Amino acid sequence: MKISMKLTAVALAAGLLAGCAGPNKQADDNYLLCAIAGGLVGGGLAAAAADTSGAAVGGAVVGAALSLLLCPTEEAEAAPVEAAPVCAEVPPAGALLDAQGCAFDSDSDGVVDGVDMCANTPAGVTVDRVGCPLDTDKDGVADFEDMCPGTPLGTIVDKTGCPLAGEKILSLTGVNFAFDKAVLTAEAQDVLEEAVTLLKNTDSMIEVRVEGHTDSIGSDAYNKTLSQKRAEAVVAYLVSRGVKSNSLMAVGMGEASPVANNNTDAGRAANRRVDFVVQ
Repeated sequence: MKISMKLTAVALAAGLLAGCAGPNKQADDNYLLCAIAGGLVGGGLAAAAADTSGAAVGGAVVGAALSLLLCPTEEAEAAPVEAAPVCAEVPPAGALLDAQGCAFDSDSDGVVDGVDMCANTPAGVTVDRVGCPLDTDKDGVADFEDMCPGTPLGTIVDKTGCPLAGEKILSLTGVNFAFDKAVLTAEAQDVLEEAVTLLKNTDSMIEVRVEGHTDSIGSDAYNKTLSQKRAEAVVAYLVSRGVKSNSLMAVGMGEASPVANNNTDAGRAANRRVDFVVQ
């Protein structure tokens, strides 16, 4: 019977210590309970082996000590948590940075300070890659302030982006008419579409003189009258395409202002033109 008790005590001690020292020991956060259980089993084992109370006490102490050594005394380490990035985006080269090392955009135009060449752009204004407002017609007046968008390149404009008085904003050759008449050809109407686009963008801001020019064939008086009729035909076509009539004035210039030599076919063709001049 004593042999059975001894074997039982040994088995219990081995099982307890194996459980404390095994792979799941980090899941047991109550090492005090483990020590007490170790002491009880250790004491029982010693008592069974020696049949004395002193042996039981000594066995309990040894069992508790072994349990404390083998059982975990610290909680399992928490898995490391990656810190969230401080800046939403990596600052570009040359950007001004705040205290956290992040680039800031004081005018909220999408181009960070330090890269932005046009600070304090008004809200909602479309900018280029360096933060400056777009100037599509390159007249020196930004699109959001330009009252006459689409001004031809090289035209002198005022602070609102509109051409100054006397500026020629367009000169069209190939605006041909039926022989000795003021009737536009189909080809001429196609050429005039360029003027339609431009004038619709400016007809609420400026008035334009539509000047008809001829070559030198024929008398001065005849050419003057013919050019007036042809200028009026151009105005009528532009109005039919949606340009405001009160922004246009037809003027026949005749042969008085040639831009080329009337002694050649090419020169005469260049002189037969329609100019659009700001009033």
